[in-house]
Order: sequence, then structure tokens, then C-alpha cells
Amino acid sequence: MQEHQSMLDQSSYSEPESAISYALPFKMLKLKFAWQSRVLFFDPAEIYRRLPIDYFKRLQSQLVFKDMFPDRQTGFCSCGCGSALAGRRRRWATDDCAKFALAVWAIIDGQAGTFEYYVAKYKGRKCAVCGSRRQLKVDHIVPVKHGGGGCWLSNFQLMCHSCHVEKTNTDFGWKQKASKTESTEVYSP
Repeated sequence: MQEHQSMLDQSSYSEPESAISYALPFKMLKLKFAWQSRVLFFDPAEIYRRLPIDYFKRLQSQLVFKDMFPDRQTGFCSCGCGSALAGRRRRWATDDCAKFALAVWAIIDGQAGTFEYYVAKYKGRKCAVCGSRRQLKVDHIVPVKHGGGGCWLSNFQLMCHSCHVEKTNTDFGWKQKASKTESTEVYSP
């Protein structure tokens, strides 16, 4: 029994470098369309394995939509829902499938308006630090400089302007106050 449990534990965890591309945990949300729920709880692991994502770039200009959702030529929807194509449809089983695929592409591509919408829907429209609802900005939890670019919704949070500036300064080492242990004496020969 213990061996079986350890095998389950090992298979359920992803590699450390993919920690910023994991699916969000499920929770009940009020969304206007069902396909938006598919976007929020989509596991992008297969896309991240297949495509060359540059984790040190905010915008993924090298990505091509058709590479992310290839035309399968099998008679099934390209979004991965498993629905058979009917009538004159050649790529998407429904219009919702096309909207889902476009939203997933926009998030990975780095289109701020799209991931801001989904982060606000999932985490609420408030600052992740202080709870303020004014002047909200989207923040990469793992900064792009440290490999947080081209990531999934799990690496974004909303922050008010002042908390965002403070976190950015801390992340990049800007405007750090000198510690009291550092010497402020000037060396003169």
C-alpha cells in the first residue's frame, strides 16, 4: 500500500521548471460562458512540452496559433475536447471551442488584457497583498527576469500600484536601503 502511494505521489508532481505552468485548482465561479471555465481550469502542460516557450520574455512573438492547436485532420475538434466535427466544420466543433483556443493562445502569448480578466475572475479583483481594489496591475509572481514569462494563469496575481512597485523593486534589487551593517565610510588613500 505504501509503495502504491509513493508511486502516485511521484506521478502527480511535475518537474520544478514547470511549476509556473500548472493548472489552477478547481473552485466554483460565476462565469458568463462555459468555455471560460475550460480556460481557467485548463492544464497547459502538453502545450508547454510541445512548443518552444521562452520563459525569459514577456511576449511570446515566436508562437504560432496553428502550432499550439494544430489542425488534426482526424475529424475531431482541434481544441482537444474530443467532439466530432459535423457539417462544414473543419477545425472547431463549436464556436465556443474556437473562443477557448483563442483565449488559451492569448494567455500564453502574453496578452495582458486576457490574463488580467481571468486572474480577476479566479482570484477576485483585489490586491493580493493589501486587499485594495484601486489601480490594480497584473504581476508575475515569478518575475520574467527569473523565468516567469510565457507562463500560465498560476503565475499571475493582481496588485495595487504601490504594492506592485514595492515588489518590483524587491525582485530587481532596486532602491534597496543600505543595511546598518554595511560600512558607509569612504576610503581615502
